[in-house]
Amino acid sequence: MKPVCSGLRALGFSLVVTGFLALPTTVRSEVPNVSAPPAAEVARSLAGAKAQETVLSVSTSQGAKSLTLAELEALGMQRITTRTFWPEDQGTYEGPRLADVLKSVGIAEVAQVRVFGLDGYSQVLPREDWTRWPLILATRKNGKPLDLRDKGPLRVIYPRDSDKTLQDDLYRLRWVWMVRQIEPVSR
Repeated sequence: MKPVCSGLRALGFSLVVTGFLALPTTVRSEVPNVSAPPAAEVARSLAGAKAQETVLSVSTSQGAKSLTLAELEALGMQRITTRTFWPEDQGTYEGPRLADVLKSVGIAEVAQVRVFGLDGYSQVLPREDWTRWPLILATRKNGKPLDLRDKGPLRVIYPRDSDKTLQDDLYRLRWVWMVRQIEPVSR
């Protein structure tokens, strides 16, 4: 039996993708399967106008900060090859570490953040997650920029294969996709 929230999330994802289709057309890590792609490789594959689109809004005490794809990728790219909870999503993901994104807007020290997806789904991520593991805010899968069909333009990716703890269903819920907004959460 499928959990109700999974069914609702799938329905929401389908509605967002359907709506989208109607529109006009370097930090090293010691964690296995996590690495930084060469900077030249990243710069070469980032498409002009798309790179300058705002893809993320982060709430801070000074107001909302908007980040473009280019700004996110300029924070340094990490590469994670991992299995996911959804077999069709397995692959190699690239993007900045979530910790670096939060640091760039001045909220790295908050206790937790809520990450919102375009489909209305949201999840609270505790600081322990982004300090214990090299979580990334993926902008690419298998070298190509994520789009809505890939549950992009941004996805939270945990290095699931690096720690048995991350196999738990608790963490499955934290893999937010189609990320559009992040805000600090008070305890």
